Amino acid sequence: MSWTNTQLKWAAFGVAALTMLAALADDAKVRHEGVVTCASSLCHGSSQPLKAFDSALQNEYTTWSQFDPHSNAYKVLLNKRSQEIARRLGIGPAHEAPACLACHSDAVPAAQRGVKFQLDDGVGCESCHGGAEKWLATHYQSPRIPRSEHLANGLVALEKPEVLAGTCLGCHVGDQNRFANHRMMAAGHPRLVFELDTYLELWRTSAGREHYRKKAPTNHSSTWVKGLLDSSRHQLNLIEQHGTGRMGPIPDFGVFACHSCHRDLRLTAFGGSSALGNQPGDLRWQDAHLLVLRRVTAALQLNARTDLDRAIVALQKATHGDAGSLRAALSQTRTALSSAEKQLAEVNWSAAQLNAVAQSLVDASRRGEFPDPAAAEQASMGMVVMLAGLKLDQGKRAEINRLFDDLRDDNVFDQRRFAKWMSMLDPRQ
Repeated sequence: MSWTNTQLKWAAFGVAALTMLAALADDAKVRHEGVVTCASSLCHGSSQPLKAFDSALQNEYTTWSQFDPHSNAYKVLLNKRSQEIARRLGIGPAHEAPACLACHSDAVPAAQRGVKFQLDDGVGCESCHGGAEKWLATHYQSPRIPRSEHLANGLVALEKPEVLAGTCLGCHVGDQNRFANHRMMAAGHPRLVFELDTYLELWRTSAGREHYRKKAPTNHSSTWVKGLLDSSRHQLNLIEQHGTGRMGPIPDFGVFACHSCHRDLRLTAFGGSSALGNQPGDLRWQDAHLLVLRRVTAALQLNARTDLDRAIVALQKATHGDAGSLRAALSQTRTALSSAEKQLAEVNWSAAQLNAVAQSLVDASRRGEFPDPAAAEQASMGMVVMLAGLKLDQGKRAEINRLFDDLRDDNVFDQRRFAKWMSMLDPRQ
């Protein structure tokens, strides 16, 4: 490996890792005490749900350790695939590499680790709820000690949709400190897939999670569009951070849609709509959430739909421009997202609106507006949310399963076949 290639490798990994650690160190410097401090049978470690508190069943640690994939996040780094990815990248053992630990563990600096903290606990309680040093001993004393005091002491307000979304998206999409870049993907890291409402529902319905339903947002459609909006914002931030050549001589390819390049060279593979101004052979920014969101605003006939369409077109055209045109397009898209968010907040998600969005997703699929697996996945998960709201999902369970079975392997994705399966979910049938 040449000296230049080594420099580029650490531009993508070493600098990113140091940035991540510096940001964590600059965070509220509260100590993370470790998941075992929540595990007492009198706290959250009961083997059976209890009724002592309205807000918890007190078996959360047991559920996390037995059923929650987050508890295995660190263990994943020890398997053969992870170790091979790390070997290819030349970053040392995966379970010791800061770039891996950033999302596979509660990677706070050593100075913020309590005596019972263990890195190998994976993504534990404090990864999402915040460092417990200042609220651990008193958080059960509500209402004598108001929740506002616990929040002031570092407890994360996950009951707020915007806070919950940001907490999840930091790892599942990426943020200024965490980024599954192109080198990771090329070395074998799976492509990131996330849709807020679908993933929350899967998490809540695991054993023992029933009580989270009364604490969590109950309008799945609202949660879905909140996830689309915030995922889009996170992706724009990644484009701004890694798409202007600041990490090396060219942008990191991890901010582009994978299937701009990684696809079969058969003529039939070049499907898709030119509505966004993309020509055959053009690279596209990662836009899966935006592509679905534009169909939502159009179906609901929101005033923001025109500005959002124009912004997305400008953003994609900026792949061929300079850094200045990209920054302008990013600003334009952020403004359009804010406008769309305000108008979406007024939607009451009536049956007619659910039907309109579902039909729009089907029609867009037929027109080829979801041209790759990432966009198709987002459209599919949104379709299920709409069908569930219409109480049509159970009757179309076989068709839904067939659709998602067909999306399991990116390498065999076929846009026409995807449109066929989506059409079978059309509520007009």
